[in-house]
Amino acid sequence: MSFRVSSNRIVMSALAISALTATSNQIASAGTLKLEHSVYLGGLYMGGVRTAIEEKGGSYEMFSKATTNKSLDWMFKWVAEAQSTGKFNGTSITPSSHYHQSAWNDKKRGATLNYKSDGTVKADLVGKKYTDLKKYTPVEPETTKNSLDPMSMILAAFKKVQSGQGCTGTYPVYDGRRRYDVLLQDAGKKIFKKSRYSVFAGEASGCRIEMKQIGGFKRKPDYQLPEGSELVIWSASPVEDGTAVPVRMQVLTDLGTMELHLERYSDGTVSLASKTAD
Repeated sequence: MSFRVSSNRIVMSALAISALTATSNQIASAGTLKLEHSVYLGGLYMGGVRTAIEEKGGSYEMFSKATTNKSLDWMFKWVAEAQSTGKFNGTSITPSSHYHQSAWNDKKRGATLNYKSDGTVKADLVGKKYTDLKKYTPVEPETTKNSLDPMSMILAAFKKVQSGQGCTGTYPVYDGRRRYDVLLQDAGKKIFKKSRYSVFAGEASGCRIEMKQIGGFKRKPDYQLPEGSELVIWSASPVEDGTAVPVRMQVLTDLGTMELHLERYSDGTVSLASKTAD
C-alpha cells in the first residue's frame, strides 16, 4: 500500500472520529459549548475539527466541521460538515434529522437522514451510491430501523456515562451508506502530562471503541489498523467543576502514533487555548 493511500485513509478516519467524539461532552448545561480538536500523525499536524453543541429543554442540536491541514493540500484535501438534531429523555435519545457532507479533493459525498416516529429512517444521498454487491456488503432495510446517526450515538453513550452506568453498551448506527454497531468498553484511568498541544493535563477516563460491520462496507477493505491496535478516547474536564469532554485520543497506525488533542475549550464562561492554537 502506498504512503498516499494509507495516509489519506488514516487522516480521514482520524478527523471523522474527532468530529464524532467532539460531541461526546455533557449537553445538560445551558448555552453553547465550543470545542476545537487537532489531529497529529507521527508529530505532524494533519488537521482539526471545530464543534458547537446547543441544548434547550429536552432537545439537542450539534454542529461540526473538520478540515485537513492546508499546507498538505498538494497531497490531499478533505473538508467535512455534520449536523444532528433530536430529543432526549434521561438516557433515551431520539434523533429527528442528521446531515453530513464531505469533499475529498472537491469530490462531494454525503447524506441527509430523516427519522419517522415508528423508528424508520429515510436517507437521501449525495455522491456515489454503493450498489455493486460484488464490492460492498448489502444494507438490509430492517437493520436501519431504530438506529442512530453517528453524532446522536455519541450523545446516547455519554448520557449513559452521565447517569453513572459508565462507558459500556452496544449502539446501532446508520449513516446513510453504512450500518454498523459501536461497542463501548471502560478502559480505566490515565494521567496526561502538560502539553503545548492541549489545554488539558491530569487524569482522564478512557472509553475503548470497537465497530462491528453490518452492511455497506467494502468486502476487501483498502486499509485496516495494525493487529493489536485499539482505539481509546480519553475524557475529562479541562476546568474545575466543568463538564467532561474528549481530551485525547491515541491509536497506533502503520505510519506511527495518531493523536487527538483538545486545542480549544469554551463553555460561555471560560475560554481556554493551547500554545499551538492559531
